[in-house]
Amino acid sequence: MALYHTETQKGSIKIRRSVIGRIVIEAVRKFQGRVIITNYKGKPVRLREKYGISDGADHIDISMGVKGLDIRVYVAIRFGTSIGLVTEQLINDIKSDIEVLTGINANSIAIAVTAMIAKQIVPRNIEIKR
Repeated sequence: MALYHTETQKGSIKIRRSVIGRIVIEAVRKFQGRVIITNYKGKPVRLREKYGISDGADHIDISMGVKGLDIRVYVAIRFGTSIGLVTEQLINDIKSDIEVLTGINANSIAIAVTAMIAKQIVPRNIEIKR
């Protein structure tokens, strides 16, 4: 089922949740292990492979609103990494990548920091939204 569907003169365009999930995963991978996708409880998730491509849409809240996409990503951040800088960069990367690659407006993007990772995973509940 398509998240976004439009008809043009040259045909129809359909964008699935897994495409948006893949864009978010690639934005997180830019941090080279300092940021890890988690579930809403803060447990790191193993991204499953579908057709050789990681599918993270199961662990990312993605919905299509009237003004565009609404996205919430749950992450854990390694201790010593600036939460403010990482979340701001992640929001900017996700927003620009979605708008450039799909042409869909990213209405709101929220990064929920569910944990900090040191020797152990320490629960946190911080949300940065734009």
